Amino acid sequence: MHISTLTLPEMKLAGLPLAGPQSVLEADLPDIWSTFIERESELGESSGLRYGVRLQEKEGVHLACVAAEVADLNHLPPGMIGIRIPARRYAMLTHRGPMARVEASYLTGFAAMEQLGMVPDEEGWRIERYDRRYTPSLDDGNRPDNAYDILIPLL
Repeated sequence: MHISTLTLPEMKLAGLPLAGPQSVLEADLPDIWSTFIERESELGESSGLRYGVRLQEKEGVHLACVAAEVADLNHLPPGMIGIRIPARRYAMLTHRGPMARVEASYLTGFAAMEQLGMVPDEEGWRIERYDRRYTPSLDDGNRPDNAYDILIPLL
């Protein structure tokens, strides 16, 4: 698996939050994605990129957000939250293939990062970046040509 590093500038994201144990996230994320895509136009012009952000996990409760980049966090549509992600360095890997193999991509990616001496920031926000190659709830998760970027914050 190819791993590269990149530094992203500060990003302002707005989207729909979801909180609960991992089982709730897995069950409810498809509906959150569908609702977000239906409402995405409320955010104004879009770059075409969409993000899944894992904000935190505490005592088995995960907080995640499905979002898009916005210019201003001061005027958010009802029910949406704003997130300011600071500029920082990430390890980037790309999941390719059916979505049932995402966990394997993460495991392979973390092993490759360790071999390369990269140290993930466990407190940082992990980001999944989606573009025309794959959009949850729109594209068939079983397609062999699905692909999206996984950005893991580094120390």
